[in-house]
Amino acid sequence: MKKIKRILILLTKGILIVLSVLLVIGIIYENIARNGSKHFLEERTGNFLDVGGHKLYFEKEGKGDLTVIFEAGSPADHRIWESIVANISKHTTTLTYDRAGLLWSERGLLEKNPKNISTDLETLLNNGGFKKPYVIVGHSAAGIFLRPFIEKNQDDILGVVFIDPSHPEQDIRVPENLRKYMGPTLPPNWLLKLMNETGLFRLYIGDRDQLIYKSIKSGGFYDELEFLDNEMKEESSNLNIPNTQWEIPLTIISAGQNGKNFAPNAGVQIQKEAQEYWDSLQIEISKLSSKGKRIIAEKSGHMMLKSESKLISDEILKIIQLKDNIKND
Repeated sequence: MKKIKRILILLTKGILIVLSVLLVIGIIYENIARNGSKHFLEERTGNFLDVGGHKLYFEKEGKGDLTVIFEAGSPADHRIWESIVANISKHTTTLTYDRAGLLWSERGLLEKNPKNISTDLETLLNNGGFKKPYVIVGHSAAGIFLRPFIEKNQDDILGVVFIDPSHPEQDIRVPENLRKYMGPTLPPNWLLKLMNETGLFRLYIGDRDQLIYKSIKSGGFYDELEFLDNEMKEESSNLNIPNTQWEIPLTIISAGQNGKNFAPNAGVQIQKEAQEYWDSLQIEISKLSSKGKRIIAEKSGHMMLKSESKLISDEILKIIQLKDNIKND
């Protein structure tokens, strides 16, 4: 009995030593990787602007008499719009930015929710001297985050393009047989931060994003996902129905292959049902405006900003051209 006990103690000590060594190696690996990404800091082309106790990083491109505002999904940052901004900035002014706590922007003290995100954006636009009217372009969770801004500033908005937008009740409404494929999967914050500091998260995502560690470290990454996770669990979300139906052009570009994305290893029937469920939410979002319409990107999934950059750019340009038509009228 004593011999077995001694062996268990030695095994426990051995495991702890191995884990400690791996932990140290992970921390060293993560710090080497972070040092290797410092060149991104030197390559920045934008500026910072104080929006009330914290500074947001933004990039302004092009010239024109209106501003196209690009809002990333969660927890993405301004970089995802690169190919589309390259097209649109040839025609007018574009604004991309990082929300509080994401990439280069300071986290600040405010809770991460649509109201505060919208207030930050409005302050950035006003203090940054961006010309009205605005064209709003948002991907994924931006379809939730920007609703208060659109509600408040309809008179200054020429039109809106949402790319596969999130629905405030998409998780609570999921049919039971689809829940394991489409339900929320938010890890504990302590685990996310541990993975971030020990290189595990970097190993998990590979080379997809060398800078995401900044958003995790600031807390902005988790705070946004936590808000969305909590919001989407609430029945009759207060973000679901606007105070009044919008009277501005609204284009919804929906992914035609989300069923396969949600349930890649499931059967054809489950994928079909997942796509039908997603389509029903997209149709509902298109009805936020009396001038809403929906386009389906048949061959694309949720992350379509590069693969469908021409389609998205064309729809943005159609709204930009409305300004000239309004002038002529």
